[in-house]
Amino acid sequence: MIASKNNSITILVHGFNKNKNDMFYLENGLNKYGFKTFSVNLPTTFGTFEECRNSFYLQINDFIKDYNSVNYVAHSMGGLIVRDYIEYTNQHNVDKCIFIATPHNGSKLAEIATFIPFYKNIFKSINALLPNNKLSYKNLNIRIGLIVGDKNKGILGKLFLSKDSDGLVETSSVKTIDANEVIILHFGHKEIHQQYETLIYVKQFLTTATFVTIKK
Repeated sequence: MIASKNNSITILVHGFNKNKNDMFYLENGLNKYGFKTFSVNLPTTFGTFEECRNSFYLQINDFIKDYNSVNYVAHSMGGLIVRDYIEYTNQHNVDKCIFIATPHNGSKLAEIATFIPFYKNIFKSINALLPNNKLSYKNLNIRIGLIVGDKNKGILGKLFLSKDSDGLVETSSVKTIDANEVIILHFGHKEIHQQYETLIYVKQFLTTATFVTIKK
């Protein structure tokens, strides 16, 4: 990929047990609005969190240096990978980050899953989703927008999580002290990043760095 100076690019990052196809709706929508994008493909199903971060590094680290402005749009665990990468590389050309349903403070359901024999040995990156994970993120001095779901549907979510959740992650786990803006949408975890309303808010934040004024 050949980049030109003074341009901006938006990197899309999928979550646990997914691939880049999971971000196609947002990528396709942003392309139609004129945004230049790149979607990564990470080993989030069977790889460790470190392997995911390293794969992320190999896919973007060289070409993003040619851009003055780099934005990230990440779903679920993808947001943790983005944060880790920015801190790991001390990236200086980050403009905005949008984290969609990212469990910054861990997931209770991930913790429950670890009680299933061999689960965390097979799906290694789930360790990064535990409430007591050892990942530590510095506050990022960039513009951060959080999109949070509050539609708790599904048996597991209703049994083990509070009503203030998206069915997999509680809203309190998504929120962070370094977020500039937070918006709550009535969608579940698995669907929130594939909705028109979410696309519009992502476009709005990338364009104006705020969720406040929305024009459909």
